[in-house]
Amino acid sequence: MVRGVFAVVLWCAAVAPARADDGYLARLASAVRAQLDEAAAAHVTKPVTPVPVTPRWRPQKLGSLDLGAPVVAIAAADLDGDGKAEIYLVTSREVIAVGVAGKLRELGRVAFTGEPAVPASRDVVGTAVIDGTAVIAGVSAWAKDLRVEWHGKALTGRHGAGGFRVCGDRMQLATGRNHFREGGTALFGARCRDDLTDAAGMPLRVRGELSITGALEVTVSKCGADRTECQPASSFQYRDVGVAFDIADVDRDGTPDLVASSASAPGDADAVRVIMLGAPGGKPMFKRQFQGGVAGIVVADGDGNGVPEVIAVVRLPGATRADVWRLD
Repeated sequence: MVRGVFAVVLWCAAVAPARADDGYLARLASAVRAQLDEAAAAHVTKPVTPVPVTPRWRPQKLGSLDLGAPVVAIAAADLDGDGKAEIYLVTSREVIAVGVAGKLRELGRVAFTGEPAVPASRDVVGTAVIDGTAVIAGVSAWAKDLRVEWHGKALTGRHGAGGFRVCGDRMQLATGRNHFREGGTALFGARCRDDLTDAAGMPLRVRGELSITGALEVTVSKCGADRTECQPASSFQYRDVGVAFDIADVDRDGTPDLVASSASAPGDADAVRVIMLGAPGGKPMFKRQFQGGVAGIVVADGDGNGVPEVIAVVRLPGATRADVWRLD
């Protein structure tokens, strides 16, 4: 309503002949403009300087779950509203919600249904992204993705469009293959974050793209307080990165960190590395070896203490049983 009045005032001031009350109209327009500027300024997000923490790096196996099929993707968020993030494991059959606070426990499952994907990919490929209060999961065994969310205490799902949600876009697998085709680039996947800040509290946008060669390209952009104006600031490349990776600020020092598995062959031992972007020689601040393959990595506040933890899901090739680890 105020904007409408402001527009009318400016139009009147522009087209009306000069009169004795032109001074009043000018003052009114000035007052309205000042009120709009004040209201706009009140809605600008103020920079929040991150408070550094020191990770303990005490790996702990939270437990094991029989998922009924191998896990192919993972996401994490507090979608059930209890103040603690739960993880969502995607298999070729289902999306499974799991609580990781204290004892590992299954919270619910929703099955994929509908038309199988034709042709099937060489290997099962899956994605999982958080979209508001839902997780959107896609898997190469099915033609449609699945939007999973809570209604009260019931985990429910409904099918959406085809394709895979990746960094706000929908990607398609190369026909019959286990990777995506983005423009002229063949990718195993991508991760994006727009909720991180630098040491001064200014917003960052980070995007990591993993090529089928195992090379991960990470670009960091710095943004204005309203996150609408972003400029590229730095880029990094890492080799020997597996399909399980995430980007976060693990120690909250204002510099994003890469949390990544190794590009190990199925059946070989795997590892999780935590590397501060720009660290000399890519030297990790933490590394943990596993006998099985790392199927998924997320960074989330699973115990509700306000500090996100690195969570890894480990399984043997083809196994339906998965081990869940908290690393810090």
